[in-house]
Amino acid sequence: MKVLVATGSKYGSTREVGSVVASTLEEAGFEVDVQDACDVLSVTYYDAVVVGSAVYGGLWRRDASELVRDHMIELRRREVYMFSCGMETVVRPGQRLDEADALARDVGARKHQRFPGALDYDRLNVGEKAIIRALNPPRGDFRDMSAVRNWASRVATELQAVAAV
Repeated sequence: MKVLVATGSKYGSTREVGSVVASTLEEAGFEVDVQDACDVLSVTYYDAVVVGSAVYGGLWRRDASELVRDHMIELRRREVYMFSCGMETVVRPGQRLDEADALARDVGARKHQRFPGALDYDRLNVGEKAIIRALNPPRGDFRDMSAVRNWASRVATELQAVAAV
């Protein structure tokens, strides 16, 4: 089974999460291609697609959301998994759907997983720093790569079951 792992990542944190997902799937025996979301021209050659994005203000990066929207019909015919990385990963009961939830629903994704992200204040541009100063979120790397590997292992198990049918 051929799998695409595509990520929308501004500073590389989400790309690193995608790399962990890809390596976990490769260890499980899948043929995996890894691309930035903006570089994906087609999903036609893949049996499954994992799309991840950094989240800013409840929105996915444009390259990742456009990948999903531009290839929606093809994605509906494939096994799709999605993940979001960011400081806004906690969803409260009754909270309105965010963009990623709506995209996952629209393509019939099997799962949409949220992972905490990383905030490196020194890498931000002037406008981003102003927003961060106003919002004052926690700074640092809150990614849990063992949680990412565990999720990717569950994805691999599901894909193996699909491939066996």
